[in-house]
Amino acid sequence: MFRLSNRVRIAASPSLMPAILPYNIKDGLAPFLSEPSLDLLYNVRQVELINNVNRLTEGTEYERKSLYDVIYQSSQDPSQASLMRYASQAWNIDFFMQTMTKDPKPMREDTRRMLSSQFGSVERFKDVFKGSALAMFGSGWTWLVLNSNGTLSVMNTYNATTPFTAVQTSGSRYLKGTSYVSISKNIHHRPFITIVPILGLSMWQEAFIPDYALDRETYIDNYWDVVNWSAVRERMLMNSSNRLNTN
Repeated sequence: MFRLSNRVRIAASPSLMPAILPYNIKDGLAPFLSEPSLDLLYNVRQVELINNVNRLTEGTEYERKSLYDVIYQSSQDPSQASLMRYASQAWNIDFFMQTMTKDPKPMREDTRRMLSSQFGSVERFKDVFKGSALAMFGSGWTWLVLNSNGTLSVMNTYNATTPFTAVQTSGSRYLKGTSYVSISKNIHHRPFITIVPILGLSMWQEAFIPDYALDRETYIDNYWDVVNWSAVRERMLMNSSNRLNTN
């Protein structure tokens, strides 16, 4: 269900394309983002990023690869820094926009327990998340991530960095895969994945300036009203199951 890197391509197409969102941009995502803000992020910014990835990969070894594979392979080649930045930001925006919903449902009790066991309470988790986001100087992303030891934590990545390229390790072989499912299943085998993203919030000005100006606090507070907690729950449970199967 959450094939994030594959959401931005059509199977037989030589080029990546922006993902289909699970809501209509024209309806907005009140009270979080207005229709103009969503339009800017999706129809302008995401299209620009995808077009740049297509431009830089055309005729190269990266052509027709998923965003995830482009990120992985280009991250190991300093000469491909521009390509990695465009691909990473496109992946981040896709993850951010796919994790929101027009019809939010209450958080399930097992999700509440998982967050509370790590942070003390859901309210404490939100406080930690908000504090981390507000502490960011410049543009970037705030994430809820699952660490390789099974714990949940909040982290920031600056600029276009993805969580799974923020921390690198060595000694494991690369296992090819492009989906969110394969990312999580192979968390112990990929040489550069030690954490898996569960939830991510853009702290780029392009995300909050149109509706909030510089009021980042209200931007963060309103985010919780559109989070798809079913998606968050599925990612948590899927990875909890994978850890049991690999330990």
